Amino acid sequence: MKRRYLLYLGLLLPLAACTLHVDGDRGYAPPPHYAPPPQVEWRWDPDLDVYVVLGWPHLYYRDRVYYRWRDHDGWYWSDRHDGGWSRGSKQLPPGLSKKYGKQRRSYGGGGGY
Repeated sequence: MKRRYLLYLGLLLPLAACTLHVDGDRGYAPPPHYAPPPQVEWRWDPDLDVYVVLGWPHLYYRDRVYYRWRDHDGWYWSDRHDGGWSRGSKQLPPGLSKKYGKQRRSYGGGGGY
């Protein structure tokens, strides 16, 4: 009888060492998106669900696209942090839409969201 208990204990003991860790706070580590290139410093903003580019006001990054907000004419996007900007949102991440609200365009047509 003791051998049976020892056998069960021997089989269950290794399983007790297995643990599962679920990180409920997304603020510590970014999700599996493309990380921004090293040309700029950034931090992950879990509320906006984008990387915030430090030192560049209203500049964001997610999945190989930079997004730039300009108060007077709205969203621009680029594949580089320093230029080649195109007007419009190019599938603006939902967190940015929430933060900046609906864009009121004073220009006619083109881009936006």
